[in-house]
Amino acid sequence: DHVRSWLQGRSPLSPYLIAANRSKRSVTIDLKQPGGKELVLELARRSDIFLENFRPGVMARLGLGYEDVKRVRPDVIYCSVSGFGQSGPLSHKLAYDLIAAGYGGMMSVTGEEGGRPVRPGVPTSDLLAAMTAAYSITVALLQRQRGGDGCYLDIALLDGQLFAMAHHVLAYQLTHVLPGLHGSAHPQVAPYQTYRTATTDINIAVLTDKQWRAFCALVGHPEWTRDPRYASPGMRNQHRRELERDIEVVLADRPAAEWLGLLEDAGIPCGPINTTADLVADPQLEQRGMYLELDHPTVGRLRVPSAPWRGPGVMERWTPPPELGEHTDSVLHEVLGLEPTRIAQLRREHVIGERSAELVLGGART
Repeated sequence: DHVRSWLQGRSPLSPYLIAANRSKRSVTIDLKQPGGKELVLELARRSDIFLENFRPGVMARLGLGYEDVKRVRPDVIYCSVSGFGQSGPLSHKLAYDLIAAGYGGMMSVTGEEGGRPVRPGVPTSDLLAAMTAAYSITVALLQRQRGGDGCYLDIALLDGQLFAMAHHVLAYQLTHVLPGLHGSAHPQVAPYQTYRTATTDINIAVLTDKQWRAFCALVGHPEWTRDPRYASPGMRNQHRRELERDIEVVLADRPAAEWLGLLEDAGIPCGPINTTADLVADPQLEQRGMYLELDHPTVGRLRVPSAPWRGPGVMERWTPPPELGEHTDSVLHEVLGLEPTRIAQLRREHVIGERSAELVLGGART
């Protein structure tokens, strides 16, 4: 579980581990041991969903592919997540978020004009694939509930990148012009980007004629509505550099907070460029219940971002990220009914990992 070693600065813990593993249980089983494979198949027999993210073909070679699991659980929803998918000439290519972001085109449209392509500041390929998998699994469960069968789901990081690039792909086919780097600006409309003020940068997004008229009146330049260069979203985008200079000359007279207040009052979409420190203390996120409080024995109180999905029972109870293999004993006991003596034997045979936390089985600490 190499992500546990991904430290940042002087952090004693992996931020990635904490962010991605709340409310999970950790079981360590050696899949290359015959007894390990049998344990996983027994767990699969009692499971609705089987999710894996090895390279294509690995699980089948281990005897845990879709057909293997389907034999013990005929209506299983088996989901594989990989970089390039289970088919195609690149299906066996190893890929992480960075590789998919480059291959899928996202990096080619991310960065400052005249600069080099950059990786987005968050792992978009991973996140899109994860949410695509969750959505696909949910749809498959609903279909099965309505009388359908189980199924195999093939999710690829690359597919999610193409989905996100749809408007760029279509714009290229319509114009035969490659989309390039535009910084924070939009490639089709303006003003829709980050602008400098007397203090810090802010975002301003003007999409409708009504918003454009209100914006011109607010900044004291109603004549811009009659300027042929700025007569339509397309013309404004064509003259985006000139418009950017004109706007920033005006915005330089006042601080960001004052401009944001004026823009809000005028009904013009706008917002600050929040830092991570701003997010941790943000009242909107606080009111939305988007933070889970965690008292960690090593670092003390942490605020862990919650999941964005909603629904009855979602995230009403949660647990901190587990230690590696923390729940091996409890899961094997609760789900498969294995007694402590059998679990100890599996550990001696190296079928399961070493115990990393005390477990309580049947009221007795073991």
